Amino acid sequence: MKAAFAAWNNRIAPVFDVARRVHIVESEAGRRIAEIQERLPDEPPALKALRLAEMGVRMLVCGAISRPLQEMVAAYDIRVIPFVAGDLREVIRAWLGGGLESPLFAMPGCNGRNRRFHGRRGLHKEEFSMNGKNQSGKGSRGGQRRGQGGRGPDRGGASSAPGPGGECICPQCGHREPHERGVPCMQKTCATCGSAMTRQ
Repeated sequence: MKAAFAAWNNRIAPVFDVARRVHIVESEAGRRIAEIQERLPDEPPALKALRLAEMGVRMLVCGAISRPLQEMVAAYDIRVIPFVAGDLREVIRAWLGGGLESPLFAMPGCNGRNRRFHGRRGLHKEEFSMNGKNQSGKGSRGGQRRGQGGRGPDRGGASSAPGPGGECICPQCGHREPHERGVPCMQKTCATCGSAMTRQ
């Protein structure tokens, strides 16, 4: 398994869309066998997804990520584990040990045990170890399937798309402010630390 960890200042980059580097870790049977840092194209976003595929990455661990870019990455059959935060080395160790689902590595406002991720077969939501297995030991592709591309309603009829309300949250310091309709949160900067905001 070859996994890419979006990196910034020895931590998980808070927003993958603007991340410049990834730390690639290749593992086998839960043991690290190789690792290297690689640069990512600045733009357009599609080139980021293509670069990951060219490097043979099968899983991306990152902080906040926009839905369009997440779908581009997933189109290459790369599992996306979003809304992860923390020290890069600690996150890698937790991933190797199957413990990345701990709330310790969840971004502020995110549930560490029920994370959504994209794969080629759509959007899934399940409890799983971030090294690719869920708690029953089955591969993480076995979760509930949503509509094509992960956009349709789930079995209960509710959509995962955020409504007009909600909040913008800073993935770095946790600062929150009301979402302004028509203004994407990722275009706003945190009034406390200056980081890019993400939608809650």
